[in-house]
Amino acid sequence: MDLHITRSESGDAIVLACSGRLDAETGDELARAVAEELRRGHLTIRLDLDDTGFLSSAGIRGLFDTQRAAQAAGGSCLIRRASATVRRVLDLTRLTPILVEPMGEGAPPPPRPTATEPGDITHGPVTLVRCVRAAAHPLPATLCGSADAVLRGDIGPGTPRELSPRAFAFGLGGLADGDTPAARAGELAAACGAVFHRPPRPHAAVDYVVPTADLRAESHLLAALSWEGVPSGQAGFEPAGDEPAVRFDDLVEAVMAETTGETVAIVVAGEIQGLVAAELIRPLTEAGGSDTPRAGGRDTAATWLSFSREPVFARHTALIVGVATRAAGGPLGDFVRRVPGRSFASHFHAVVFPFRPVRRGGADLAATVTDLAASRPLAVLHLIADPRPVLGSGVSELVRGAVWFAPVAGVVPEARA
Repeated sequence: MDLHITRSESGDAIVLACSGRLDAETGDELARAVAEELRRGHLTIRLDLDDTGFLSSAGIRGLFDTQRAAQAAGGSCLIRRASATVRRVLDLTRLTPILVEPMGEGAPPPPRPTATEPGDITHGPVTLVRCVRAAAHPLPATLCGSADAVLRGDIGPGTPRELSPRAFAFGLGGLADGDTPAARAGELAAACGAVFHRPPRPHAAVDYVVPTADLRAESHLLAALSWEGVPSGQAGFEPAGDEPAVRFDDLVEAVMAETTGETVAIVVAGEIQGLVAAELIRPLTEAGGSDTPRAGGRDTAATWLSFSREPVFARHTALIVGVATRAAGGPLGDFVRRVPGRSFASHFHAVVFPFRPVRRGGADLAATVTDLAASRPLAVLHLIADPRPVLGSGVSELVRGAVWFAPVAGVVPEARA
């Protein structure tokens, strides 16, 4: 018998009534239903298993997974009603106190704060939830190489860099694996010392190194910005009105309004509505003459870069690392690009993961990176914006998530070897 799920609302809770079997084949269906409710922002979920006639060990594992997913998002997913068969299995396995809602207790977590509570700040279409502004001390940043030079085929040896658990970086580079840096350089993003790198070929799998007590990621940066230190400002974010998602450039603008300084380091963990991006698909060692990503025309660029023709990776989760600046020119002049219709220029890279709910506010960045890195990264992308009507690919949008931010000190260009 298949599993049939019926959705209803009961006060602040969403109730999912399950009829049929809960086993290895149907557990994923329940997990998807719970994940969809979390994606919509419903954090109090109750399961009605009164018509569930069978519960296997695989089904119990599925119940644990849904509970963990809800807790990771700051909510809860418990069993409100259970059939005699299900209750007997839970009693025999001593899981009733863990998975079943206590009698007389309705929705256990406190209600979600509204945008009018202290700490919640609305900037146009974006609400920053429980916003904590960054400390006055800016983060020192280093710029490695020149993006324009690299994309024209003028490639140096790269900058070897061991990344500490407090290090962040993004741009063109690769993991130090003994190969020629230019042959392996592709889209790269690093957060809290975890490095994610996409080799420069079509449909390439993402390589990554997550730091441990003794292991540090070693990278080669060809054209990249790095900084040391976890941004001290943080907030959750969500749409301020009835829109289903937040435009990424609206989020950046809201964060910059809450941060002093011309240039702001920004890290985002968010549930994806759609990303608009590009990725390098040929090794830079092949660049020469008029055949380079920057020197050639549109047709030539298309042989080097793969562009999303429409927003991609809906219902996934992204870890985004980058900077936005109000300043024109300077050391970041050829590293950032002006965002159409905005008063800032920016450069952001996104690492895409299978869907993981993101806690609404107060999340710890290092713990968030560790949680995301527990699943296999699917892509590393350079975010772009193409808001032209009809012809444009659109703009990146996120359903909700968390953002960390801090001003950046004067960016220091690293001397090229």
